Amino acid sequence: MLRSLKAIVERRMPRIFALLCPLVDALATRDPRSEVALLPMFVDPGDTVCDIGANRGLFTYWLLRRGARVIAFEPNPHLVRILRLRFRRELGSGALALLETALGEGAGAAVLHVPRDRSPLATIDGDLARRVDGPMDEVRVPIARLDACVKADVSFIKLDVEGYEARVLEGARGILAASRPTFLIEAEERHRPGAVAAVRQVLEPFGYRGFFRFENRMRPIAGFDPALHQPIAALERDGTRPRAGALYVNDFYFAARPDIIARLERWQG
Repeated sequence: MLRSLKAIVERRMPRIFALLCPLVDALATRDPRSEVALLPMFVDPGDTVCDIGANRGLFTYWLLRRGARVIAFEPNPHLVRILRLRFRRELGSGALALLETALGEGAGAAVLHVPRDRSPLATIDGDLARRVDGPMDEVRVPIARLDACVKADVSFIKLDVEGYEARVLEGARGILAASRPTFLIEAEERHRPGAVAAVRQVLEPFGYRGFFRFENRMRPIAGFDPALHQPIAALERDGTRPRAGALYVNDFYFAARPDIIARLERWQG
C-alpha cells in the first residue's frame, strides 16, 4: 500500500514529491546502514563528482551539501522531472549538471524498463527486467559513454544502475586512467550472477582495491561471499531493501588513491 502511494505521488504529483524528498533525505544519516554518512571520507568541497543512476536525488542532495559540483545521470523521464523541480537553484547556479541519459560501453539508444511501483529497480538490462513482477513501462532513452560526457577531473562516482555496472565502467576507461576516482558501486548477484567479479575485472587492472562494510569494519573484496553476504531471504518481498535487522551487502567501495585506501582500511563504524 505504501509503495503504491509513493508511486502515485511520484508520477502524478511530482511537485509534491519533490518537496517531500529533502525531508526524507535528511533522515538518511540517522540510518546506520546508509552510505551517505561516509561521503566526507571521499568528497571534499569543490570536488567534481558523478551520481550515476541519480533516481530521486538522495546522493545528489548530500553531495551538494558537501560542497561538491555534481554531474548527475538519470534516464527515467519521471525522475528527471522531479530532479529538475527539487534542484532548480543548483541547476541554475552550475553546482549541478543533469544529463538525461543512460550510460554504457557505447553510444546509441536503449529501452529503459521501469516497474510502475518500484522506480528504483528501473534497468536497461532486458534479462533482469523479465524477472521483475508487476506492470512495467518501457521507455526509449539515449545511452552514452561516461568518457564522452565528462571531461573534468572526477574524484568520486556513485554508480547504481541495476545490473549494468560493468558496462558503465567499460565506457569510463579514460576517466579511470586519468582521474582514478573513488567509487561507491551497488552490485547484486541476484541481478547478474558474477556482478561483483565483473566490476573487479574492470577496476583492478587500474590499481583499484575493493572493500565492503561488514560487522562495523571495511573488509577486503576478496572476502565477499554472495551466499553469506547477499542472501535473498534477507530482502523484503518487493526486493527494494533489506528486512529490518537482516544482513545484505550490496554496496562496494573501490579506491585507487593511497589516502582513500588508507581511510577505508582504518574505518570502523
